[in-house]
Amino acid sequence: MDQVWYAARALLAGQDPYQVIGPGRADPLPWPFYYPLTAALLGLPLALLPLPLARIAFVGLGGGLVGYVIARHRPQLWPLAFAQPFGNAASTGQWSLFLAASLTLPWLGPVAAAKPNVALALLAGARSRGHVMWLVFGGGALLALSLLWRPDWPWAWVATLTEAQHFRPLLMRPGGVLMLLALLRWRDPDARLLLGLAVIPQTGIWYEAAPALFVIRTWREACVITALTQAAHLASGWHPAGFTSESWHIGTLTLWSVLLPALVLVLRRGVHRRQADRP
Repeated sequence: MDQVWYAARALLAGQDPYQVIGPGRADPLPWPFYYPLTAALLGLPLALLPLPLARIAFVGLGGGLVGYVIARHRPQLWPLAFAQPFGNAASTGQWSLFLAASLTLPWLGPVAAAKPNVALALLAGARSRGHVMWLVFGGGALLALSLLWRPDWPWAWVATLTEAQHFRPLLMRPGGVLMLLALLRWRDPDARLLLGLAVIPQTGIWYEAAPALFVIRTWREACVITALTQAAHLASGWHPAGFTSESWHIGTLTLWSVLLPALVLVLRRGVHRRQADRP
């Protein structure tokens, strides 16, 4: 969220976020601005607040939306409040809270424009035509506005991404090829979502898997996944030095504690459904 706050303030000051954010620059954050300019546009209201208050507002709104979805639509999933992906997304101020909530609240779809890689996974796993419309047209409107604001930003963004070494699909982690089993249930939006989350380039840090938690259906499943993520989190206490190695290590744990168990649940539901349909 800090990157988005600095980028939004740079836009208001007439500056290029891709030039002023990063090590040794005017806004010396540890990382360059890796987000598309659409993320900075979404962050403009927060730029009017001091950074500590902006953090609270961002995480409070995202967490509140996830809490609303669980309380109003999926109350049996309350154990997921303790799952590592949601906790990590809240503690580090990530868009993942909004993206997970958008699976149930389609009008949040335009927020996916802040993370186009995840937007593709959400589009693959869209549960309704309305969700597709919000993702495509809402995101398209934000993209058009961003191009009007700074027509050259896509080239600066791509140049920044080419310098990063830690954006890799979970499919490339050990055992990641097993996610291709989701193709057996390709008609199921949950299976498509999980496959999409496995094939998109990403850091692999816990928060990336937050949308995958909403393929879970029962209280027991929620308890199992939550326990798996917490056990894996304990196992992630040791990791190789350097963020690239760390993201590979944690991404592997995320794959084995979230995406693959969730895929097993989706495939298992498919088997039970076929058995129930037999005469």
